[in-house]
Amino acid sequence: MIVENGIASVVTYNILLLWLCELGKVSEACNLWDNMIGKGITPSLVSYNHMILGHCKRGCMEDAQNVMNGIIKGGLKPNVITYTILMDGFFKKGDCEHAFGVFDQMVAADIVPTDYTFNTIINGLSKNGRVSETKDKLNTFMKQGFIPTSMTYNSIIDGFVKEGAVDFAESAYREMCESGISPNVVTYTCLVNGFCKSNKIDLALKMHDDMKKKGLQLDITAYSALIDGFCKMQDMENAGKLFSELLEIGLNPNTIVYNSMISGFRNLNNMEATLNLYKEMINNKIPCDLQIYTSLIGGLLKEGKLNFAIDLYLDMLSRGIVPDMFMYTVLINGLCNNGQLENAGKILKEMDGNNITPSVLLYNTLIAGHFKEGNLQEAFRLHDEMLDKGLVPDDTTYDILVNGKLKRSYAPVGA
Repeated sequence: MIVENGIASVVTYNILLLWLCELGKVSEACNLWDNMIGKGITPSLVSYNHMILGHCKRGCMEDAQNVMNGIIKGGLKPNVITYTILMDGFFKKGDCEHAFGVFDQMVAADIVPTDYTFNTIINGLSKNGRVSETKDKLNTFMKQGFIPTSMTYNSIIDGFVKEGAVDFAESAYREMCESGISPNVVTYTCLVNGFCKSNKIDLALKMHDDMKKKGLQLDITAYSALIDGFCKMQDMENAGKLFSELLEIGLNPNTIVYNSMISGFRNLNNMEATLNLYKEMINNKIPCDLQIYTSLIGGLLKEGKLNFAIDLYLDMLSRGIVPDMFMYTVLINGLCNNGQLENAGKILKEMDGNNITPSVLLYNTLIAGHFKEGNLQEAFRLHDEMLDKGLVPDDTTYDILVNGKLKRSYAPVGA
């Protein structure tokens, strides 16, 4: 209303421009910009900075650069915020060279970098797989008066974790502590994730205990990593304790957490616990994903509960979840093991309908199933179908055709 009445100032426009750009509504922001110009209001440097931010958020770096050029043409001088926003945009596009080019322009213009600038560079390098360069950069920046914060070290630690260099991440953590910088929840979450992915569950637990001593609370991401680590170790007792702990502190387990728990119990053939968790998800309206359905269906087929497994599969399809190769392999293997060769054949046709080419392993399972039932003609027909699809039979295929046996070591995990 204020804009429409023509009483808005450049400050008012700047507030609206920032709001639109933060929301990613850059087209609307451009229209507002034109409206502002049309009413004879001269944009300020803040106005230009907001527009650069908007274009950077969308990854439109050419447009962002054009706005930067417009600053010069408008007789204004870009400030440290202008340059840093533009640098951050290039880093997020994975274009480190252009980001450093902007930094060089800033220095050439005698504009002094701020902590915001230095943190942007450290974070940009870490996010782009160049975390090994951050050590030298950090030392250089510190000589220029930069004082690192937890944000700085979090970027470095996260970068090392994502590269799988957990030892370097731990070293950065120690350096951080020795420098008197207190780790925060983000720091610990990064480390817990890294240690769990590297199967260093004891170190992940140490981080968990350190947090509790400092009165910090893990977030759902950290709990998820810890629980998954214990589930993969088939230590469901400790996984269960952490699951109960996250509930006690008021966190809500998500699909990822349930996925780990269900897979863990499924791998121990504890279908009662697996199904209880599934019912809990349904009651709490937590969506199941393909991996959860695969675990459940594979376990049910292994126990011979065919009707339940098929019902669950149909429920999955009704929710718009598309099976992948692994799900199809689990289904066909389970159906064949239960003598349901006709249904297994229907699944094979369903794969064709979804343009998914069956694997050699899958054909081997079907061929062996038909041999077991004495359906030799169908077994050889499937062999010919394999060839027609361009698949090359392996030693197992011919072992089945000659001896009528499938080496069970080839059965898919989870089937």
